Amino acid sequence: MKRACLIATFALWTLTSVAQSPIVRAHFEPAKDILVGQPVRLIVSVFVPNYFTGSPEFPEFEIENAIIVLPQDRPQNSNEQIGGVTYAGITETYTIYPQQPGDFQLPSAEITVPYANAPPENTVVHLALPPLVFHADIPAAARSLDYFLPTTQLTIQQKWSSPLKNVRAGDSIERTITVTATKMQAMLIPPLPFDAPDGIRIYPEEPAVHDQKTDRGDFVYGQRTQSAKYFIQKEGAYTLPAIELKWWNLSTNRLMTAVLPAVHFTASANAGYVAELPPEPESAPVPQPRHVSFWQRYKFWILVITPCCVGCLFLLWVSWHYLPRIFRAIQARREKQKHSEAAYFSNLQQACRHNRAMPAYDWLLKWLALVHPGLPVHEFIKRSGDPDLSSEINHLGAALFAQRDNGAKWNGMRMAVLLKQHNVKNARAKKTSVLPGLYP
Repeated sequence: MKRACLIATFALWTLTSVAQSPIVRAHFEPAKDILVGQPVRLIVSVFVPNYFTGSPEFPEFEIENAIIVLPQDRPQNSNEQIGGVTYAGITETYTIYPQQPGDFQLPSAEITVPYANAPPENTVVHLALPPLVFHADIPAAARSLDYFLPTTQLTIQQKWSSPLKNVRAGDSIERTITVTATKMQAMLIPPLPFDAPDGIRIYPEEPAVHDQKTDRGDFVYGQRTQSAKYFIQKEGAYTLPAIELKWWNLSTNRLMTAVLPAVHFTASANAGYVAELPPEPESAPVPQPRHVSFWQRYKFWILVITPCCVGCLFLLWVSWHYLPRIFRAIQARREKQKHSEAAYFSNLQQACRHNRAMPAYDWLLKWLALVHPGLPVHEFIKRSGDPDLSSEINHLGAALFAQRDNGAKWNGMRMAVLLKQHNVKNARAKKTSVLPGLYP
């Protein structure tokens, strides 16, 4: 009985721990009957117990043969009861536009989620997106087309630069055709054919595409604009063939055809126009070989490259012979400065100011050995004639070498001040002794 209770308690604890772990959910809308070019929403939701301590980092990813529009608006916040525990949720929505028929698999990616597992403690977890797949297809009625254009509404319009009533030979007329597809990318609208009978030359221009989107990145409509100039080479009656564009109506699930009807017009004679014939290709003159002297051929090398090479060789020679000497001289100067009286006294002052007794005593001995060679410490104390400095040096020795605590206290800062005063006094004395007398 006791064993059964322990097993039940452990199972309950395990379920509670799992239930209170962060959760990630993801699904496609719609999940089936998806057509190529139709927007598919990937809805990703993250739920955590307690509350979020920061914004989750949703991933950016790519799917082959598909356009992915990343979330543009702010994520949606929510609350949900899961296993009797209140979870806080954040939802992001991606929009996917499949470009070809086939299966599209969501790539592996992680979401970084900061939340309060045991408030106020902050915990960061990495949640993997679940593996999801959707299938996009083309209806059987449209599979024979070279393209597939699914939309809820499509319009095709044309505009001429001038009326076609008074056209004469030699005239040039511009034609502009605009195709607009609702909730569709402009890149999916196929190019339109510009055909004309003999006697008319066509000069097409680069097409222009434009996508109108919402603030969230959803496509409102796509628009493709094509222009071409029709040059009338001779008089006569002309018929421009009709232009057809087939598209799939998502509202009725039927194949539709948008048509620009054929255009009929007559070009009259133009007395002042002479038909232009393509110019005969002119024979290109054969250049005669020109003699180039040695100086002209190698002048740049002689005047520019050669001095540069000589200069580089000279710099290398100077570096090879003199840089090691300069480096050794700099090192010797640094060593000399490092072991100078000023450097030793500076180290002594620093050790005293920081109340470091042993380093202060070591630097005092080194400084005395450099300033007064062979002079012991007790002789220096005697010659200094400064009872305060003598007392501080004795206190330093007592603090370091006394067998027991005899109450001696050493003040490093005071010793630094007294040593500096002593140094300044000695420097003035040396300067006075060096100066000659003013009167013999």
